[in-house]
Amino acid sequence: MAYSFTTSDKTLSKGVRRIALEQVSRALDHIEAPELPQDEAVHEIRKGVKKLRSLLRLVRPGLRDHGALDAQLRDAARQVSALRDAAVLLETVNRLAPDGGLPALRTALSAAPHLEPRATAKALNACKGALEAARVGLKHLELASGGAKILRAGLVASEREARTALTEFLRAPTAEAVHAFRKRVKDHLYHARLLTPVWPEIMEPMAAEADRLAETLGQMNDLAVLAERIGQIDLPAADAMAALDLAAAARDDLGRSAMPLARRMFAGTPEDRAARWTAWWQIWREAG
Repeated sequence: MAYSFTTSDKTLSKGVRRIALEQVSRALDHIEAPELPQDEAVHEIRKGVKKLRSLLRLVRPGLRDHGALDAQLRDAARQVSALRDAAVLLETVNRLAPDGGLPALRTALSAAPHLEPRATAKALNACKGALEAARVGLKHLELASGGAKILRAGLVASEREARTALTEFLRAPTAEAVHAFRKRVKDHLYHARLLTPVWPEIMEPMAAEADRLAETLGQMNDLAVLAERIGQIDLPAADAMAALDLAAAARDDLGRSAMPLARRMFAGTPEDRAARWTAWWQIWREAG
């Protein structure tokens, strides 16, 4: 089923439990019976874990075991993060110089040592173990009573965190600030997707804009990682400087396009948005 609540979810607890278990099963499928190339499968695993963590963040005011579950899921994602790093760096260079530019950097990145098959298998197995441990807890997930109250409190908390991260991003878009803000934008995106059925004509465009902002911030983050990697590999000084200059210019351009969108997206107060989304959810539930 889609990553969203449905009117067939009799309670908020049942909806959260259903969606969570679906996401865990999909992630495990990418490990146990992979149908995609490894880097794509790892990308899907990590994306699924992010969606799951955002789901649990939404209902954390009513979820007693949120901390333990979130730690298990964070550990699962960390186990496989290194498996996609090389591919992401090369994708970033392709965006930076799409016509085969920066050949020395491409050669250096391609020649970087990759994880051995045994290490790859170990990482995937560790990820699988963390996901299976989380699934045990998710099967018995129960929220405190009062679905609307939990939903509203979760939205307020998430929106406040997003605005704090936005303030830091606008003040100084360092690599750390971009990374922190992107995580909160991802929460906003996934919360909009979870609640899309309550008013699709409104929520779908909101989710699309959040996705666009998250993608822009992700590219900024990738460029920062690339710049750090350039400092760690053996490149002629002129080639390294050319690559760093291109990366800095591209990152500045992305930041200029991201800032007004970010300010519009989180205008207003967390309480106002949470009240609206929760009211729409209640009306949708009553109509369903």
